[in-house]
Amino acid sequence: MVDNLAASRVNYGTSASHATVQAELAERVEFNDRSIFEQLEIDKVDPRIVQECSKTLQTKSEADIAFLKDLVRGADKVNPKDLEYEAIAEQGHPDPKDISPEDRKSRRERKMYDPLERIFGHIQAASLANLNASVEKPESEGFNRVFRRQSAALTPDQDHTLGFPHFIPDFTLIRKANWDRKEVRTRWRDRDGFIEVKPSGRQHPYPAKEGDPARPLLTQTANYARLHLSARPFCAFSVSIMIFGNDFCVCIFDRAGGRISPKFNMWADLDTFIRVIWSMTRRLTDVQLGRDPSVSPAPPDLQSSWDHPAWIINPVGSDPRRWCTVGAPIWSSLSLFGRGTFVWYVRELSATGELSGPVMILKSAWRSSQRDPESSIYQTVRGSHPGLAKFVVGADVVPFPGSLEKVTTHYLRQLPLKSDDKTKILHRIVIGTTGKPIWMYDTEEQLIDGLISALEAHKFLWDQKILHRDISAGNVLLSDYPEEVGASTETVHATSEYGRYPQRLQGTMTRTHIRFGTQRGDVITGTLQFMSRHLLEAVHYQETTVSTAADDVESLFWVLVYAVFRKLLAAPTADVEKEQVLTHFRNTFGRTSVLEILTARSEAFHDGIYKQATYCRMVSYPMRRLLLKYRVVLSSLVPTIPLDKRADGSDIFDDPKGTLLDRIPNGALTSDYDYLFSHEGMIKALKETRQYLQDRRERGEIGPQV
Repeated sequence: MVDNLAASRVNYGTSASHATVQAELAERVEFNDRSIFEQLEIDKVDPRIVQECSKTLQTKSEADIAFLKDLVRGADKVNPKDLEYEAIAEQGHPDPKDISPEDRKSRRERKMYDPLERIFGHIQAASLANLNASVEKPESEGFNRVFRRQSAALTPDQDHTLGFPHFIPDFTLIRKANWDRKEVRTRWRDRDGFIEVKPSGRQHPYPAKEGDPARPLLTQTANYARLHLSARPFCAFSVSIMIFGNDFCVCIFDRAGGRISPKFNMWADLDTFIRVIWSMTRRLTDVQLGRDPSVSPAPPDLQSSWDHPAWIINPVGSDPRRWCTVGAPIWSSLSLFGRGTFVWYVRELSATGELSGPVMILKSAWRSSQRDPESSIYQTVRGSHPGLAKFVVGADVVPFPGSLEKVTTHYLRQLPLKSDDKTKILHRIVIGTTGKPIWMYDTEEQLIDGLISALEAHKFLWDQKILHRDISAGNVLLSDYPEEVGASTETVHATSEYGRYPQRLQGTMTRTHIRFGTQRGDVITGTLQFMSRHLLEAVHYQETTVSTAADDVESLFWVLVYAVFRKLLAAPTADVEKEQVLTHFRNTFGRTSVLEILTARSEAFHDGIYKQATYCRMVSYPMRRLLLKYRVVLSSLVPTIPLDKRADGSDIFDDPKGTLLDRIPNGALTSDYDYLFSHEGMIKALKETRQYLQDRRERGEIGPQV
């Protein structure tokens, strides 16, 4: 069993992560949006509660309010840029990446926490029952959430992504009963919202003029929202509060963008502040705080079987079946404004509330209203292929059975949707072929057979002018029953964002999230960490380009690299060597900016990991040879002679002792990218590697399992 590596205390480059989100925020945030308060229904908070709470707060919390006002007066005299770097200065100017998430909070900021927490507690405790003992507790007071200071980094509780950054929001919103359980205090999935605090009113999130870059507070809040959306199951939007000096505002991020309310003064507009805090802690349902309305928690008798909560999913389209998740998500997207993909194992839920039928795969993702639904692409495929996922049912999601309205970002924002409006639509499909994550392969032959099958399935679609465009380790799965589809067919695709080809992508590539659009509005999709070098460079240099089959094939190569090193992390080895493997893995797949990913890939060829004892012991020589062959092509070496050959014509990759890296001079190789990253080229390379593995096993040079 692999430890929860996703929860290991590793810093993932906070400034770089914030910079990545900052690039995503351009033209995607609406400021001074009063509709947020309508969505949070703050006007429905009983005025008697507001009046009494305001009265008692100004007396019982008088000292806390005075302390905060005094602290803010001092902070307002400091340049906002200096305030942003106060925490670093207090640490003695170390390398910022070496500062723990908690130490990134300045002393001035941390002094605000205790008085604010007491004020939140006072508001949360207000109720009609407290005002009049004869008044029964109304249904609207049925929720008992609290805002609590978050002192430890929040992490996901799944292992599928090691690139999950570790941050600490100042306060998080959680059910009081859950907060009392120690094991949930560091889990993002249990958070219903959060608060970020800055000591000065000059650190507000509002731009000085239209088009200005996102300010630090907004960038930081958006980054937390990104992680909240990724780790909270079936999360459709994230609600947060920003406090800056004496002022505050409310923020909601969904897959279409962010909305920021007008700012209010906590003390001059105390009634509004009370309504917001009380509504979020005592009145709003989980759906009103962001959960997908078509999903509900499973009953207790279905919850006890797994470590992760189970969820009931309403029927998909006209299919009457309901579904129940089994275990933790297989995959969840880290994007903010992307497709927000969640992939789960599910089983059918019978009319009697029991699980029935085989395990299947359910995927939820947000699609553009300008794109065909993924399910419709499935239904246009001519014929079938054993390496392609078996489509069961798919449709755009509706909030409840029988609804004529779809779950869109307009629906979540309670906005009317006109026929020509652009929106994001939640789409869901069920796949009948089950599989396990590709990094959970048993032998390298199984991994290779799976990738061959994936390539053959991809070519099958490409021949019909259908291009995948978003291949990642999350949507290539190894079949649980390879014997049913043939010895060499061990992969299913939990497909994502198929589209008809060609997509005429003229214009300069610009980054919009983990999607990349042209100035004419067409888009290329992709998961950054698995995106081809060609597309990453086009984005980085804002060049015109077209996505091709070769881009998808290269993405499959990075899936192979991910699988090998993800598997290697589970190998028994010394702590020092495991840390080296984790560092390499983190550098290759934990980056969140285009430039960082390009740089990491360029440096990976020279990484000492390829001569490390654990790598050479746990990864067979034929597999190491294959990875090196492709790494060389993708490296920054300048080619001069035919690939695979030394000057004397011998095979340059015939290097069992692992010393090849020391002997390849710059300019020693020719990149045959077009062939190696074609269907034919990669299938040939994989089959040759498989044969090489088989030959070595027959000679007793490799054990039965890797």
